[in-house]
Amino acid sequence: MQNNFSQQPQYDFNYGMPIFTNYHEIIEKAKRNIRSHSLRVGFCILIFLASPYILGFALQFFGVYDLYLENTVFQYSIELLFSIVFLFLPFFVIYRNETQENKEKIEASFEKPASPMLFFTSVGFGLMLCYCGDFISTWISALFEEAGINLTTTAETEIPTSGIPLLLFAISTAVLPAIVEEFTMRAVTMQPLRKYGDKFAIIMTALVFGLMHRNAVQGIFAFIAGAVFGYIAIASGSIWTAVVVHSLNNGIYVVFNVLNERNPELFEKVYPIVLTAVFVIGLASAVPFILSSKRNKLTKAPVLPGVKKKTSYFLFTVPMVIAIVWMLIYTLFVQI
Repeated sequence: MQNNFSQQPQYDFNYGMPIFTNYHEIIEKAKRNIRSHSLRVGFCILIFLASPYILGFALQFFGVYDLYLENTVFQYSIELLFSIVFLFLPFFVIYRNETQENKEKIEASFEKPASPMLFFTSVGFGLMLCYCGDFISTWISALFEEAGINLTTTAETEIPTSGIPLLLFAISTAVLPAIVEEFTMRAVTMQPLRKYGDKFAIIMTALVFGLMHRNAVQGIFAFIAGAVFGYIAIASGSIWTAVVVHSLNNGIYVVFNVLNERNPELFEKVYPIVLTAVFVIGLASAVPFILSSKRNKLTKAPVLPGVKKKTSYFLFTVPMVIAIVWMLIYTLFVQI
């Protein structure tokens, strides 16, 4: 008679209920799935990080680099294509080659929010949290500066204030990134990781989102904002909620920059008013958001594998390590 002592009771990934299966089989399957996802996502991130060099080479090759530097309309037109070619398309390839189960999860994340009220309260609450993240990232940067470490950021660019350049600037900053980045991050990257726990999926995706921004100054804020986007997407049952918050956050940035260029005195008056409004609306939205019966709760992580193992499986792949080192180098030495 065969005994079953070699088999240990473990837990179902989705519900944490005990099932009888081999311990090592569970760990190995999770390891393969997480590392495979990390390799694909990490490779896409490396393509995006290398894209300024690829773009620069292409512009030089076709003899239009000077036009790119001198013509604002051409510059922002190229940047619109930039997001599609170097970010959307690589992640779209991942999506197309996903398992049917993961494809269905990604597609389901684009359904309508659970309720209109939850959608509006998620937007108000989420936007306020983004501004809290901005204050936190500024504070962290200041701490580094006090310690004698000056973190670099992207170089200043000229802000258009009217006409087609302004329209293209708004689209390339506030509209397209919100759609493309939420598709790549909160859909393609986050959804397949949710079987290992929503908190794990949100945090790992937020880390990837931070790495996308190349330097720690922007990366710290991007991590916090990415966690907010991930949470409200799950809580509201729709990535469209995160798209709207993302777009509003970037859109306010566009408005403030344009206003500061055109009328600095008016900007000084309007900025605190808008900031106050964001926090008032955010706090007013917080209570109905938290009390909403429609709000999705975060699913618990499975017992196996543990948090440390899951994190190491995802972060310590070759492309992810390269992306982390890349950010460190940019943060300390490079300004682009």
